[in-house]
Amino acid sequence: MAKTFLLELVTPERMLFHDAVEAVRAPGVQGSFGVLAGHAPLLTELEAGLIKLSLVTGEEAYIAASGGFLQVTKDKVIILADTAELSEEINVERARKAMEHARQQLAVPGIDAEAVRKALERAMNRVRVAEMKSR
Repeated sequence: MAKTFLLELVTPERMLFHDAVEAVRAPGVQGSFGVLAGHAPLLTELEAGLIKLSLVTGEEAYIAASGGFLQVTKDKVIILADTAELSEEINVERARKAMEHARQQLAVPGIDAEAVRKALERAMNRVRVAEMKSR
């Protein structure tokens, strides 16, 4: 039996996940990384992307996050996410519309292109993660 640890994934709105897991894969600002039980203490910044959880049932859960922080302690991992949604919760149609809107906004003169690119990245991530729920 694989070793487990407690994962708490919190957003400003709610506690999204609070349970034992076997592994977490997260999008760090310097690249994707994994955490297993017994990982060295760590505090790192996350960027928008996929958070993949290996559950004790052998299943995997997929979460679209828009950035935040991840902390590893002796027996627990805490993710403080700006926003996060389980793949099953994502409204794909709404995410696709946000993606299209962001693409259109990139052509508008004087627009904050960096903010629009980040919005496009978040929308694309939500669509990608939502499509993982059917696997």
